[in-house]
Amino acid sequence: MNPRIALLFAAAALLVPASASARVVGRLHVNGPATNATAKIEVTGGPIIYVDPAVLPATTPADADFILITHNHGDHQEIASINRIRKPGTVIYSSPPGVPALSANASLGGTPVVAVTPGQRFTIGGVEVETVPMYNVVRTNHLRAMNFVGYVINVGGVRVYASGDTERFPEMRTFTADVALLPLGQTFTMIRVQDAVDAALDVQARVAIPYHYGRGEGTIADGTFFTTTLADRMTTMMSTPAEGFALEISETVAFAEHPASTTVAPGANAMLGVQATGAGPLRYQWRRNGVALVGATAASLPIAAASATHAGDYTVIVSDNNGPLTSRLARLTVEAPRPGRLINLSVRAATRAGGPPLIVGAVAVGGPKPVLVRAAGPALAAFGVAGAMVDPRLELHADVAGRDTIVATNDDWASGGVATLRAAFTGVGAFDFTDAAGRDAALLATIDGPRSVHVVDTAGRPGVALIELYDTEPGGAARLANLSARNFAGTGDNALIAGFVVSGNVPKRLLIRGVGPRLAALGVTGVLADPRVELFLAEGGRSVSFAANDNWAEGGAAPVRAAFASVGAFDLPDAASRDAALVVTVPAGAFTAQVTGVGGATGEALVEIYELP
Repeated sequence: MNPRIALLFAAAALLVPASASARVVGRLHVNGPATNATAKIEVTGGPIIYVDPAVLPATTPADADFILITHNHGDHQEIASINRIRKPGTVIYSSPPGVPALSANASLGGTPVVAVTPGQRFTIGGVEVETVPMYNVVRTNHLRAMNFVGYVINVGGVRVYASGDTERFPEMRTFTADVALLPLGQTFTMIRVQDAVDAALDVQARVAIPYHYGRGEGTIADGTFFTTTLADRMTTMMSTPAEGFALEISETVAFAEHPASTTVAPGANAMLGVQATGAGPLRYQWRRNGVALVGATAASLPIAAASATHAGDYTVIVSDNNGPLTSRLARLTVEAPRPGRLINLSVRAATRAGGPPLIVGAVAVGGPKPVLVRAAGPALAAFGVAGAMVDPRLELHADVAGRDTIVATNDDWASGGVATLRAAFTGVGAFDFTDAAGRDAALLATIDGPRSVHVVDTAGRPGVALIELYDTEPGGAARLANLSARNFAGTGDNALIAGFVVSGNVPKRLLIRGVGPRLAALGVTGVLADPRVELFLAEGGRSVSFAANDNWAEGGAAPVRAAFASVGAFDLPDAASRDAALVVTVPAGAFTAQVTGVGGATGEALVEIYELP
């Protein structure tokens, strides 16, 4: 090894010693100037992943399970290095411009090559990967139109961002990463090293490592500037230790209460707080919009005379003897409070051939509630949904004199009046059904109390459908208070997904459940044995994970059971069951709750969203 590089490795090892008893979910290798923009991730108990392999020595082992390539320039898509690390079963992912050369290269021996573009999410060897843009804003070497990609790789809960040959671009503020790998070469990538510094802050990194410098563009001095400039805000290093930088999660820190979103009027005092336990003394570091707050190192964060400068998204990193764990996001809004409600409810799921209908339940309280109900199938194709339902039929059911009764129905939406329905679509902000001859379904109705919506293909064909209930009078006394859906929970486009919108600007407390095993006791067969529910906040054109739960009682059964009782939800009597549930306070905005099976399992599941008192 080059003596200078060896010195850098040694310095990095001193900066970030691994916690002796932390849960190491993976190890990251980045050699700074030595191998351009190459990153290697060894996932604990999982695959070995390379990003942009180049300048790798001949002694590099053939150990790559997956190779991710940002773009097709020779210092990132280097065939010699790819051949050194590939083995039988290796799969390559690349942005579109690189695919033809990789697929046609005889020396790669038919290694599978998968094209990816910005905005995708997929799983490789149990590891979730997101693709984000990679482009130049000022220069023309990496045009946005080329669809080059950066990768955000979720290693056991630690998000690693491999940015490729990028300049700093606006979308960096729309995703987050715990570890950011950013280029310093100022010929084809960043305009200035300061741009890379700002990019690390944009993505709210906790660890920043520079790469793509010291080999023809950018200098060692640039790496020193980058690391020293950020050193008081996050962990930095110019290269990782020889054994790799340990990606750690504490298994012993537990949150009894996460910080809760809050809204206060300008000039009022605000308080954010967290309750946590762990092994040994706890250390706290609050962050606003991803930047560490100087002196904010206690369990509570008082904010006196709040102003617009205090508004933002807060998290707290709690560390014990075994490493760090980051809390959920808490949003502080500094405006005159405007209480809101659940105004839009939706469910996306897949039906199976000849199987039961997709059934969605909703509850209106406080009186009759006018709603728009839709079942989208063919219209989903425009949004890239594969296998959309060909011809959905929509039925609205109610209990009439103790009997389940169809009270309204629609097959093809235009039969209900194109002008009337399009005006309703516009009024609630729903996407249009552009084809008046389309086979999507829609109707206007008034509901009071519990109702259910049944959707099935008219010919019994399988397909993905989206059921939507929009509040057409969101200012009225009546409101929507509950959404539920029972259906087959699959993977990918067949996941069971429920969406909702909280209006106003005041946070709302919710109970969200993903039920599988408990359904068996209620007579349902083929249940999802181990559901996981994850809540996503949709903002800026993308979804950000907000909260999640695997086994409902893992944080304590009593408070969760109290939430069940407060809204009349059926009990989960077995605290050891693998059903999922979480109680969460969410800021106003658009959310989706996704129910999936742990380990890729599938089966019948129930997703529920309740407004809590």
